[in-house]
Amino acid sequence: MECPQCGKTLDPACHGDLVCDGRVFCDRCRRYDRRLLETLPLEEITGWHRRLCHDFNCSPPALALEDPPPAGPFDFLDDKKYLMAEADHREGVIVFYPSGLRLATLCHELAHLMTGQDHTETWARTFARLVSWVKSQLPPDHFIAGMRVNLLKRPED
Repeated sequence: MECPQCGKTLDPACHGDLVCDGRVFCDRCRRYDRRLLETLPLEEITGWHRRLCHDFNCSPPALALEDPPPAGPFDFLDDKKYLMAEADHREGVIVFYPSGLRLATLCHELAHLMTGQDHTETWARTFARLVSWVKSQLPPDHFIAGMRVNLLKRPED
């Protein structure tokens, strides 16, 4: 799988380096819309969950909100990531932790349940389709209207 913008080889197992938005891009070429990363109340996530499942013709899995699992005494030695949610394939449930109540996380976990796969190319493409659909349903972002600033780009001399 390659980034359609720069041609970089993409590995879905390293999904933190991907931006799934319509297509699967590398994180150097694209960024997620900020509205996909905002924490929302569970009720709002549930509404999006129902709409996504209806429009993608899949049975809606149960949603649960739990406290994050306790940290182990040696977790600081591992290159651990912050757990936001988990999809339980056997039970057909998405378990959210408080930090994961985001639209991007919902799409990520729903793609796991829809495909029955872990971080594969099929999963990444499904995730990208779900994110694209959610973005098409969001109202315009008035905070960035007309702004095209790239703070990572070096100024031209």
